Amino acid sequence: MNWEELSTKDFDKCVKESDYTCILPIGVLEKHGDHLPLGTDMYIVTETAKAAAKVSSAVVFPYYFLGQIAEAKHVKGTIAASHKLIMEALLEICDEIHRNGFKKIYILNGHGGNEHFLPFFAQQFPGINRNYAVYTSFVHNLTDEQWDSVRKKSGVEDLGEHAGLSETALLMYLRPDLVDMSVVKVSESQSLERLKVIEDLEVFTGFNWYAKFPHHFSGDPTESAKEHGKFLFNIMKNNTIKILNEIKNDKISLELIKEYNKF
Repeated sequence: MNWEELSTKDFDKCVKESDYTCILPIGVLEKHGDHLPLGTDMYIVTETAKAAAKVSSAVVFPYYFLGQIAEAKHVKGTIAASHKLIMEALLEICDEIHRNGFKKIYILNGHGGNEHFLPFFAQQFPGINRNYAVYTSFVHNLTDEQWDSVRKKSGVEDLGEHAGLSETALLMYLRPDLVDMSVVKVSESQSLERLKVIEDLEVFTGFNWYAKFPHHFSGDPTESAKEHGKFLFNIMKNNTIKILNEIKNDKISLELIKEYNKF
């Protein structure tokens, strides 16, 4: 069930049918090489959420693009809001989702740059006295065995970190009309390793990604194919269904929130 497609008269019934669970697909608008659209994360994470919600009933919030993407402000088309705003805006959106009847919000992330932001966002909840549960996971988190199966399917070892084989194959499956392989510049996808010594020591700076990939492109996508994308998408969908089912069955989180809010 897609939030924007529901009518007011049917809304309460759909909230109940979803077990009071809403999926919020989140990413950013950013460059994915020259061959993929700025909304690559949008298409991947939203379609995964919608496919999962058809199997395990949930209401899917419209795609939300105010994520963390400061490292790509130099690239045309990027929308890079301040960190203060993205924290405050997401909290207000979650509050509004809860006000409309939902008790559980599953923030399904489609962008690697949100992997620090979203856990930090969730960590604030013990201190802000809310009565709903927030969960977050990354749609591209596959098991080693699952990634090995994708490598075997594609015949390629390096699936790419950003706009490489895996994301390109997914877009070939989901939105082939937006993929233009004629403009791929593989040389731009190679790491410049400008902070390699720092990274090898597992030290993080805000410039780690830009130091490696200023063109916002990582991984050779030339062997990508629609069938690889379909194979990968089905794995991601099934993983999301499994997580969604566990969230809907979770009775402990809301009890913990009630217990903690007494302090």
